[in-house]
Amino acid sequence: MSADMPTGQPGQSAKGRRTATAQGTDIPDDPQELAEDIKQTREQVGQTVEALTNKLDPKVQLQETKAQFRETAERMKGRVSATTGEVASKITDKAGTVGQQVRGTAAKAARNADQQRVPVAVVAGAAVLLAGAWIAWVMRRR
Repeated sequence: MSADMPTGQPGQSAKGRRTATAQGTDIPDDPQELAEDIKQTREQVGQTVEALTNKLDPKVQLQETKAQFRETAERMKGRVSATTGEVASKITDKAGTVGQQVRGTAAKAARNADQQRVPVAVVAGAAVLLAGAWIAWVMRRR
């Protein structure tokens, strides 16, 4: 079911004629052009078959999946590393602040203890004097 195109059309030589098929594709009449067309078609079919084989091949799919997992793992590792650094920095800052507060509180407690020693010593001294006076008074009465 091929129809030959008339040779008398302007702009087409007998060498460059193409025959139209029922599917609407042009087939060159020149054997050299036909061989080149067949070669191109074979290359295209070979590339298509190779692409389909790669898509259906479990080994290729596994390699692609592994590569995707590695990329994802590297991205996650970077995120975790960055987050860990941020958290460590915040903890260090908080620890420094808490440390300063503890030191301040300890110093204040020490000052308060020093300030309270004097009244306690005075009270203890007065108690000793009173106890001594009482003992002396009791001894004299006898």
